[in-house]
Amino acid sequence: MNKAIIIGAGIAGIAAAIRLSVKGFAVKVYEANAYPGGKLSQIDVGDYRFDAGPSLFTMPQYVDELFLLAGKNPRDFFEYERLDVLCNYFYEDGTVVHAYANENDFANELTEKLGEPTKNTLRFLQQAASIYHN
Repeated sequence: MNKAIIIGAGIAGIAAAIRLSVKGFAVKVYEANAYPGGKLSQIDVGDYRFDAGPSLFTMPQYVDELFLLAGKNPRDFFEYERLDVLCNYFYEDGTVVHAYANENDFANELTEKLGEPTKNTLRFLQQAASIYHN
């Protein structure tokens, strides 16, 4: 049996370990922290929980893919839904920009709040999508 060693149990290390294991590798994962997940962590203070990692979950299909590769139904472990506003950006001058999931709404928000022409934002988003899909 082939063997693999993964250094780091962040999301990339975990994903690599799952993929290699599914392909028949005997995988060992080494992590410096006392917990897996890397930046995907939380801090508990009393009755409150604070996310200490990424605040934006942009590609849930890849998490689903990992669960399915491992023969598990992701819905048995968690549910998620797409929000109309993905996140908010707060600027020092008090400006708040809402990052809408809908491209047109987002482009209009940037025009209204930052003065960026709508066509520029839409063109940029189309270019980014093209790069991503190629």
